[in-house]
Amino acid sequence: MRTDLKPVPLFSLNEAAARGVERVRQPNWSNPFDHIKIDLFKDGSHGPWIHLYAPFNKECNGRDPVDVIWIPPPVGWIDPDVQSFYAYTGPLPDSDEYKAECAKYAGSLSDSADEQR
Repeated sequence: MRTDLKPVPLFSLNEAAARGVERVRQPNWSNPFDHIKIDLFKDGSHGPWIHLYAPFNKECNGRDPVDVIWIPPPVGWIDPDVQSFYAYTGPLPDSDEYKAECAKYAGSLSDSADEQR
């Protein structure tokens, strides 16, 4: 068990927007490159779209990012006031490191389909 990990303070999407934090992620997401970008407005609020960046997106969805309209509960799936995010500080999608991570998944779905036949 790792003992060198320190807790990361979490904040909500509303808090992220107010702080000007444009890219966030949740600690339980499996790939460290996975994150969402929120559209920020000058008044410290955010728009209705979130942009999900994930290296596997291109393979499974045909594009990266995947744009999702964000509707708060009770209808939607992300409560803007729940403190479940932290700032994403990893490689951005136009970086070589992010592109290399994406390349790891290229063809993986077609390979799986071929193996199952």
